[in-house]
Amino acid sequence: MESFWLCDDCLFAVAYEDYSTLSLYSTADEIEKRIAGLHRGLVRLLPISADFDPEAGRGIKAFSPLPCDGCGSPQHGQRHRFTQL
Repeated sequence: MESFWLCDDCLFAVAYEDYSTLSLYSTADEIEKRIAGLHRGLVRLLPISADFDPEAGRGIKAFSPLPCDGCGSPQHGQRHRFTQL
């Protein structure tokens, strides 16, 4: 099983189908493009399972300069580990 790291946008998309945070910083057109990019990136990784424990702090990088393995976003930030089944 292969592990990979997802950004917060991908985490909320795959776990909750929640895209509400995208509207904070983007226009409607940008949001549509971002959602399409999230779907393309995540579909190629499916099926997946969360491989992190927020209470123990395992499988979470508080700050990562690496791009997201799901959507490819180059933005630095928090990453969560997932495993491809």
